[in-house]
Amino acid sequence: MPSTNSITKFVRIPDVISLGNGVLGILSIICSIHHYSDLAVLSIVLAGVLDFLDGRIARKLGLASPFGVQLDSLCDICSFIIAPAIFAYSMESIDVTIRIALVIVYLVAGLLRLARFNITGTLDNGKYFEGMPVPFSIAIVCSYFLFSYFELSLLIWMALYFIHAFLMISTVKIRKL
Repeated sequence: MPSTNSITKFVRIPDVISLGNGVLGILSIICSIHHYSDLAVLSIVLAGVLDFLDGRIARKLGLASPFGVQLDSLCDICSFIIAPAIFAYSMESIDVTIRIALVIVYLVAGLLRLARFNITGTLDNGKYFEGMPVPFSIAIVCSYFLFSYFELSLLIWMALYFIHAFLMISTVKIRKL
């Protein structure tokens, strides 16, 4: 007889979509470690698609749950905080001290942002986020290809991570899509 806390009682269709987001985050990390930049970025972008869909499907099907909210946030840590930070860290042409600082600052800011969001939610009846949402990292990792194509300094590209870190923990109101 299964326990009342059996995982099967918690996981629903939208949660499987959230798990796909987290799995893509881990795949991005693996691709970054092996310097498959295209696949690393693609994995983060696809994770963003799943992140966009999971909550909408949960609400549409009436399957939204506190478990799903927490799972979504944990998967976002993999895909939109750790994976983008490891992607930046994999840029060996940049001094290792800068890369380590980026990973630490970005990780701390992202974790603080998600913890605050899990407690406070959105502002003005769901119209605004407080601070820049973590999935904005998708734009940063995608912009890597522009910087590479136009042979712009990757130090400037990495500065975008520091700016995003600051904006994540700020109280700036960002209109929700």
